[in-house]
Amino acid sequence: MKNTLLILVAMFIGAFANATAHNVDANNYSFTPQVLSINQGDTVVWVNTGGFHNVNGVTNTITGMPFNNPESFTSSPVNAGNAILTHVFNIPGTYNYDCSVGSHAANGMTGTIIVNSMTTVVDVIVNSPDHNTLETA
Repeated sequence: MKNTLLILVAMFIGAFANATAHNVDANNYSFTPQVLSINQGDTVVWVNTGGFHNVNGVTNTITGMPFNNPESFTSSPVNAGNAILTHVFNIPGTYNYDCSVGSHAANGMTGTIIVNSMTTVVDVIVNSPDHNTLETA
């Protein structure tokens, strides 16, 4: 059992060691890509490639209702040529966000990040009936 636990911990740490950085461009009333699917532990960097924008993952600018994301994130507006926000997504789930500057969100400047769980493999191994017989290669 002790060896199994060590293997599972190593797998979990290894999954996060392979984290990837993803860029999202903010420009002309849009985020590109508008929908991004990433893995738990990955980083997203929003870069302003034109205009004056921010990233708002707290309250929907159009409806005034909370996004109810697994965790909130937000930034101050910045000018073109600057990174807007860098965020590491450690909690799986679907995150919605927009640009809350002026009428940018109403003009379509919205986005979604889908964070896939990296613990699925670990959960399957731990919950399998023969998890005590796990062997290393």
